[in-house]
Amino acid sequence: MEPNAATDADPVASPAVRELLQRAADLQPSNANGARQHALQARVLARADNDVVGEAEALYRLASIAHFTSDPESAFGLAIEAGQIAEGCGARLVQSWAIHLLGIVHYQASNFPDALDHCVRALDIYQSTGEDIDTGNILNTIAAIYHSMGDTDRAIVTYEQALAASEPFGRQSMVALILGNIARIRSSRSEYLPAVSMGRRAVEIARDHNPAIVTNLLADLAESYMGLADRQQAAACFAEARAIFSREADRGGSPTTASQLGVMVAEGRVALRSGALDDAIAVLQAALDMSQRTEAREYELEINDLLATAFKRSGRFEEALDRREHHDAQYRAMFMQSADLRLRTLSVAHETESARQQAEIYRLSSHEPGPTLPAPGPVTHDGSTIAAAHHLEAFEQLAVLTEFRDAETGEHTNRVGDMAAEIAHAMGHAPEWCEQLRLAARLHDVGKVAVPDSVLRKTGPLTVEEYEMMKAHTSMGHRILAGNSAPMFQMAAEIAQSHHEWWDGSGYPLGIQRTSIALVGRIVSVADVYDALCSRRPYKRAWPKAEAARFVVSGHGAQFDPEIVDAFVAVFVARHPDLADEIR
Repeated sequence: MEPNAATDADPVASPAVRELLQRAADLQPSNANGARQHALQARVLARADNDVVGEAEALYRLASIAHFTSDPESAFGLAIEAGQIAEGCGARLVQSWAIHLLGIVHYQASNFPDALDHCVRALDIYQSTGEDIDTGNILNTIAAIYHSMGDTDRAIVTYEQALAASEPFGRQSMVALILGNIARIRSSRSEYLPAVSMGRRAVEIARDHNPAIVTNLLADLAESYMGLADRQQAAACFAEARAIFSREADRGGSPTTASQLGVMVAEGRVALRSGALDDAIAVLQAALDMSQRTEAREYELEINDLLATAFKRSGRFEEALDRREHHDAQYRAMFMQSADLRLRTLSVAHETESARQQAEIYRLSSHEPGPTLPAPGPVTHDGSTIAAAHHLEAFEQLAVLTEFRDAETGEHTNRVGDMAAEIAHAMGHAPEWCEQLRLAARLHDVGKVAVPDSVLRKTGPLTVEEYEMMKAHTSMGHRILAGNSAPMFQMAAEIAQSHHEWWDGSGYPLGIQRTSIALVGRIVSVADVYDALCSRRPYKRAWPKAEAARFVVSGHGAQFDPEIVDAFVAVFVARHPDLADEIR
């Protein structure tokens, strides 16, 4: 979403700053470095003139440029700062642009719940300004998020709302894009007649208003025609796409690699679907070669998958296995890249929030007689305990949000902390240590922020690759928490890494056994398994308390530390004396 003229209700940047930012916006598609220089000049000028709105707009433009140049970490941090400054000075348009960009970064990191939350909030703020021209743009992003979450019904409804919001303003480029998106969903649902109708309309509009997407729209249209068994029309679509590439080359231009790959992969899918295995293999191998040669890897995963299928159907099993192994290796690499992006964006968000909190702590300590927030211990003169409390609160919120993605409520984290503390107390540990464990244990699953929703919310059994993704949450959680040197966070990092280790050594991620496993991890393991069994999940019912307790007891000496199981039984009986006979 790009800035338009601000409304009368919003404060505006100075003309000089606006002129620099307009130059930056105009340069961004062709010269990102030049655009960045103009945006930096605008920010310097805005700060010198105490133009807060101008500074917010400049930060948003810098965030947009960072996103355009594939630097999501910088884009995330700059957009957060832009949104905070814009909110403080009442610049709602800039605030909505920044929040929308944050949603896009979350979306590209496969963090769909946060992406949806940000984009819906951006839409609310944008509509409160009285502006309408960019409503369709935000709705298009929201629809794409629904589509990625597998909610195609809601995606179609939202795309249609985006279409209705864009057409009155004559935004035909956006209209063509939205129509193509709806057609693609319809085709994926085998609704080929409406897919063809919308796809043809999208192509007609894009020829005049958005030529860059015509070839991809033609490829999608060809697949819709194949759904109707109309091979002649499908072939005509592919022929037109290739003719467009030839004309561009004749004029001295160069078709984008992405557009060429999009058409070639679609041709491979159609050939495979029609049983033309040799044709499918030929075009897909050419596409794979282009992808590797140009380092345009976004299509490579699907190409390897299609080639593996084509080779298998042709009886070329060794080649099929080779492509499948390449596919699986790339799938794991993409997962790790996505997880790293999630961790980086979360880290930036946390550091930005910490900086804000530290500034507030300094303000309070400078102007007020004492701290106004409760701390878990004596308050030091520099406010470090208050800072630790703020850090804990931020991470607890993150842990609860993670749990909301995987369960009916976010109470699991608190219950695990309470149970772990009670078990530790029953084992005779000091009250102060038990209380620290109560807080640290709440963060045991914080690494799940790096696990895709498609895995967390899956109702059926996990594949081998999906199970590996789920297991990675232990190491990810350790990475998130270990950077804070406070004792409680070091304890939480130990818990995150070790709470899925087994007493007999058959757990993960390290496969260690007995007392090599951190004590806190062994305690939280028991509390976590018990509460998880008692909780409903997308893939399981909630177990009765006695049944869940008996399962924990059955793991005595195998999955769980025997001493900790004994302490758990004591806690369970104290909580539920009427169920004591059922587990003894």
